[in-house]
Amino acid sequence: MVFLARLILKGPSQAALVAATLAMLGVLFSPAIWLSAAAIALVALVKDRRQVLLVMAVATAGTMLFAGLIFASPSMVIYFLLAAWLPAWIAASVLRTVSLAASLQVIAGLSLVAIIGLYSFFPEMGEIWREPLDLLVQQILEQSQGEISLQVLQEVEEMAIIMIPGFLAASVLFGTMMSLFLARWWQSVILNPGGFAREFQALNLGKTAAVLATVVVAVVVLAGSELWYAMLLVVLALYTTQGMSILHAVFKGRQLNRAWLYLIYLVIFFSPEVAAMLILVGIADAWIDFRGRLITA
Repeated sequence: MVFLARLILKGPSQAALVAATLAMLGVLFSPAIWLSAAAIALVALVKDRRQVLLVMAVATAGTMLFAGLIFASPSMVIYFLLAAWLPAWIAASVLRTVSLAASLQVIAGLSLVAIIGLYSFFPEMGEIWREPLDLLVQQILEQSQGEISLQVLQEVEEMAIIMIPGFLAASVLFGTMMSLFLARWWQSVILNPGGFAREFQALNLGKTAAVLATVVVAVVVLAGSELWYAMLLVVLALYTTQGMSILHAVFKGRQLNRAWLYLIYLVIFFSPEVAAMLILVGIADAWIDFRGRLITA
């Protein structure tokens, strides 16, 4: 995908074309939305603020035109701006002037603020998804042939409806992080080979963030509410990234076979217990420094 980065950096018109095209593809294939956000983030990392604003303005106009012609709904571009382009721009701007850790802290903080706002002003937001979830419950009930009771499925459905604002905020956080990482990798490949790998492997979110994450986990364990469970999703997404950073640093520092790293990822994907351990390692790293201990051991 490096050719996309080179096209984006050719000029504002090319960058806007890539961002708008990928945003529209995102309607059919949602990951393309985050590729679109990565295009905005790359411009923010390499170009000045004026060019970023120009690219976003042209991309917005182009996306609204495409949306109006194809879907008769030009207003849908607002969702791209709020959920993808704007967070990516903010994160990239912080990364350019401060650090990778600071950029992740900022977008995590914005996600938590968004969760509080959603639960405060739109508490019934999840009800929008009740009808499709009812259909899904019915399909699962039919396919299970009595192995799963209707009561259990309805309880899961109610929990999902309550947690939807949290899922949305966590998904935006995760998508923004992936967009930021892709943009930084593009920048690294073109302008600073190996720079992103070194930066990611050194990622440390700091003790303050770790304390706040610990507070969220403790509150959820002791007396969790829907709001705190939603906040926990943001913490999980953030510290999964921190844990992955530690894994990459240790494998690089000890010159281990990367095939084992991919195997660990596979185990994490299928084992919630191992994933939880990775998250706990990410939080505890603020005090224990697993990188230093494991690399020099």
